[in-house]
Amino acid sequence: MKQGMEKTYHHGDLKAALMNTALRMIAAHEEHQIGFRELARRLDVSRSAPYRHFESVEHLFASVIEQGYHMFIERLQKVVNAQEWDARTRFLELGITYITFALEHPAHYRLMFDQRFFRGSPYPEIKKLSREAFRLLKHTVQASLPGDTPGHKVNELSQLAWACVHGMSRLFIDGQWEGLRHRQEFIRTSCQRLLTLVDSV
Repeated sequence: MKQGMEKTYHHGDLKAALMNTALRMIAAHEEHQIGFRELARRLDVSRSAPYRHFESVEHLFASVIEQGYHMFIERLQKVVNAQEWDARTRFLELGITYITFALEHPAHYRLMFDQRFFRGSPYPEIKKLSREAFRLLKHTVQASLPGDTPGHKVNELSQLAWACVHGMSRLFIDGQWEGLRHRQEFIRTSCQRLLTLVDSV
């Protein structure tokens, strides 16, 4: 059986299967069980098979994080590029898109902010992608402000907006707001209130 399954996962399929299985385990709060032996058991391949694609579990996680950031940035970029909306509407929709992504991809989102991958410089691509995501947020905030707004004020408001949408995202995916009714309406109303940050300048 194992030999046949390994052939099935040949030429890159096993790499995707490892990443997807890790994501399912994170979503099920089984991250502490993730190891190549356990992943190999669940995928019914040899214990050595995962090493053909990843040096370690940490490198597997790094690939999952990069995948998550690419999806996240693509979603944010669509909002930034939406010319049918004015600057304030793009700011509103970016906040909603941010939180919605976290709700739709909670396992990715949790890993994307794991500080293990930001200390030192073993994973420069993750840091680069993280900076790009924040750049899109900051760009959207800046476009909503008067043109003469000082740079330090733009950065301050961007950090505050990020804290709000990130905090809401974590409260949702960590289960604190599990019983909240009319979730999408709440998210939209909350992001509309973020516009008061812009109006206060």
